[in-house]
Amino acid sequence: MARPTQALINLQHIRDNYHLAKQVRGDNSNSLAYAVIKANAYGHGLLPIANALTDADGFAVACMDEALALRHNGITTSILVLEGGYDKLEWLAAVEHNIEMVLHHQSQLAILLTDSIFKQLTLWLKLDSGMNRLGFRLNETPSILQQCQHAGLNIRVLMSHFSCADDLSKDKTPQQEQAFLNTCRPLLELSAKGNNPLLTSTNNSAAILAWDEISNDISRPGIMLYGSSPFLQDEANSQALKPAMTLTSQIIATHTLHAGEGVGYGNNWVADKTTRVGVIAIGYGDGYPRSAPTGTPIWCNGKYLQTLGCVSMDMMCIDITDHDEIDIGAEIELWGEHINVNKVAALCNTISYELFCQLTPRVKRAYKN
Repeated sequence: MARPTQALINLQHIRDNYHLAKQVRGDNSNSLAYAVIKANAYGHGLLPIANALTDADGFAVACMDEALALRHNGITTSILVLEGGYDKLEWLAAVEHNIEMVLHHQSQLAILLTDSIFKQLTLWLKLDSGMNRLGFRLNETPSILQQCQHAGLNIRVLMSHFSCADDLSKDKTPQQEQAFLNTCRPLLELSAKGNNPLLTSTNNSAAILAWDEISNDISRPGIMLYGSSPFLQDEANSQALKPAMTLTSQIIATHTLHAGEGVGYGNNWVADKTTRVGVIAIGYGDGYPRSAPTGTPIWCNGKYLQTLGCVSMDMMCIDITDHDEIDIGAEIELWGEHINVNKVAALCNTISYELFCQLTPRVKRAYKN
């Protein structure tokens, strides 16, 4: 009998969330959306998600390995590598496989200037508007763009990334947007007079959902594709998101504790009364967070129940007191349709992105169309 732990991925929900990402940007009916499927599609499965999003305008991944995995498995949709190439061989592979690349550093530009073959590439020029991670300084932009154009490099998109779009109480996002526009507007106006006008790309999931005043040509929806809000509390259109992953397991044993008896490593939870315990076949070896405290919600048999004690590598315990109908074989939802993954993440002092990404290969992925 197979271990009962699995992540059921609803592909239609991912398609619906992608369409929401496009529809919510009503300010520009011609805008595009590159679905961000890096890190194994946030733990949901790179190839199944790519194959499900057949009408996506493009895909964004972190590195060339991910892009080549898509190409080698028959994905012909536009692909963007967000970190660009690490060496000349990767830039050459991008040419060979028609992969779009982000150019964010002078060392990368130096490689591109060594061979005329790189004129074939479609490049996105990344500008640092305040994230202070990757990208050319805004004041460098005109000279960098001029170098690229002089060398015949094909810069298609001016892009940047918001650092605080998921925090509506901060004014960082409009500041970044204004700085980006102040730099790019004259460049955009100049390019509009030619045959290959520049496009812009700034909006991540949070900006798509909540910052209506920020418009760009190509958005980059990530976490929202998987049905999780980038906000700890639902904001804007995030309530319309459909959770894509339902993480489940089953009870494999039950027993009764008496007052004064503890459960699990460290005995950090001790019963103050007679308590019936269910043991579930999932733990931090599967990627469920060890930091989940006693009281973390789970769903079973139409009821909200709670965890007990410390999460082990392969198992965890829940309180099934007064639920005699719940026994061995009962299915448990850890997050998904009934348990909001953000609630679990908040209790673990993390974010849903990490919970999705840290699920290990031991968790079987099953797919529902």
